Amino acid sequence: MNRGFTLLELLIALVVLGILATLSLPSSMRDPAQLELESGLRRLRVGLDRGRLAALRQQAPCALHLSDQGWRPPTSLVVPACAGASTWLAEHATGPLVLQSTLPHTVRFTANGLVLDGGLVLLRHPRLSRMACLVIGLPLGITRTGSYHRDPTLELSSAHCRPNDAG
Repeated sequence: MNRGFTLLELLIALVVLGILATLSLPSSMRDPAQLELESGLRRLRVGLDRGRLAALRQQAPCALHLSDQGWRPPTSLVVPACAGASTWLAEHATGPLVLQSTLPHTVRFTANGLVLDGGLVLLRHPRLSRMACLVIGLPLGITRTGSYHRDPTLELSSAHCRPNDAG
């Protein structure tokens, strides 16, 4: 005898589907402060990549300066600026992100796109306890990102920039 599903079974199935649907919400539904922090970290990496590409395109060494607003042309013109490599740190030039860095004042790129200067960049959002970090390792300028696990008022150290959990 085929009598179908009971009302209770249908309700349970709908509840389970509803729970599964909420677990798969798009990232745009996440906390805006977290999105700003992640976007700022991506923009830091994009700026480095643009500096590398600009050096390759110009076939000459060039440089960028990391300011609170993002990657800008260097204030000292000992090494020419990487043309077209400036990037803003936030969507709006006056975003809430707080930047700390151990990078030198001018980050230099060789004519073949290698980064000559390394260090740590720490990004914070005033509403979040999590701090994002970017480490630029030498000699090849390889970058890694993660979460910073130390009081930012103490001396910054790349050893405290740990990769984010995959979970």
